[in-house]
Amino acid sequence: MAVLAAVLEFFRGLFVVGLAIALGMLVAKFLCSIDPDESYSWISGIWHGIFVIPNFARGVLNPNILCKALDYSSMYNVFWWIVIIFQAPTMILLLFKVIISPIMAAFIVASDN
Repeated sequence: MAVLAAVLEFFRGLFVVGLAIALGMLVAKFLCSIDPDESYSWISGIWHGIFVIPNFARGVLNPNILCKALDYSSMYNVFWWIVIIFQAPTMILLLFKVIISPIMAAFIVASDN
């Protein structure tokens, strides 16, 4: 019974993460589409860094969509990487909380029985 609960919890977590990425992709389409012919400054580096995961997911579906601008200033690059470095642990913790932690808890309960 605990294994079934763990499997259901896993799929619920995948659904939540998928829904968040889909919503992020929709928001990124309207707020953060990167034009390959435009040059970007430091403020765009922050903005593009915030939306890197939704733009990456959009890029998987359509290779013409960029995660990072092609023509940018050096400060764009610095701020883009700063945002990515600060965002990565947050995303890892979110995935752990939503998907991995409930599964581990279900298996711990199953092993106690």
